[in-house]
Amino acid sequence: TKTGVYLLQDGNEEPYNIRLHLAKDILTIQEQDVICVSGEPFYSSERTVTIRRQTIEGFGLSIKGGAEHKIPVVISKISKEQKAELSGLLFIGDGILQVQVLRNAGEEVTLTVSFLKKTPAFLKLPLCEDCTCVPSDQSSGTSSPLCDSGLHLNYHPNNTDTLSCSSWPTSPGLRWEKRWVDLRLIPLLHSHLSQHIPGSDVCRKNAFQVIAVDGVCSGVITCPTAEDCLDWLQAIATNISALTKHNVKKINKNFPVNQQIIFMGWVDEKEQDSVQDRMYSSKFLALRGSSLFKFSAPP
Repeated sequence: TKTGVYLLQDGNEEPYNIRLHLAKDILTIQEQDVICVSGEPFYSSERTVTIRRQTIEGFGLSIKGGAEHKIPVVISKISKEQKAELSGLLFIGDGILQVQVLRNAGEEVTLTVSFLKKTPAFLKLPLCEDCTCVPSDQSSGTSSPLCDSGLHLNYHPNNTDTLSCSSWPTSPGLRWEKRWVDLRLIPLLHSHLSQHIPGSDVCRKNAFQVIAVDGVCSGVITCPTAEDCLDWLQAIATNISALTKHNVKKINKNFPVNQQIIFMGWVDEKEQDSVQDRMYSSKFLALRGSSLFKFSAPP
């Protein structure tokens, strides 16, 4: 098995963080989400959190994003042992949908939040709640305190105010956690692994995609270095090859020696009447005995 955190891009969307897990016969792509892990089942994507205080002090969180990035304001930092963390209901990556100041001078504030699964990578949010792994504010999209009518929600080291929180629906049995959850499962048998932009001979830099036999595509997975990318390509290709050989061995039990399958796999065929944006197409080849078969998909 092999696991790591990388960037995934679907179409023209901004890249976002995902976790890859490679097993013998399947590639699992996971995204982060905040889920209810106890109490009655609760499927709403929104959480409403009320935090109260007696004096104007910090709440222990900072934000990034906003209209200039065409995304909601996102929680980018949660300080240890401060009110946001102690609520157990706020997480790095939560998009703030609504802020309501319930009392003058910000004694009580209600936040309606929803975790953004595809937070753009350019915000450089940490993948854990530990504030020590928060990136420098010199990165794009700097953190800032959330303010409303004099209300500051950022960390204050001398904060000793008491905290009380409520969530919707109100239930003492609810507990929320940020976890990696499955986004896509790519079966590796006869899957197509490629670094090239579809239809061209242009190779992506430190990136690849895997397309399952049923057409499910991983999206473009980008690694931080060429070495890391090569390591993943070799690991996935090795698993695909092992599965193919095992499948061929089972099929060949039904054929005499001179009619057995010698090779099966994907190749790129150059189009005879190619247009500028489509020079190549993927074909599945099978060499059986003295015959070569070409398919658009594995038979």
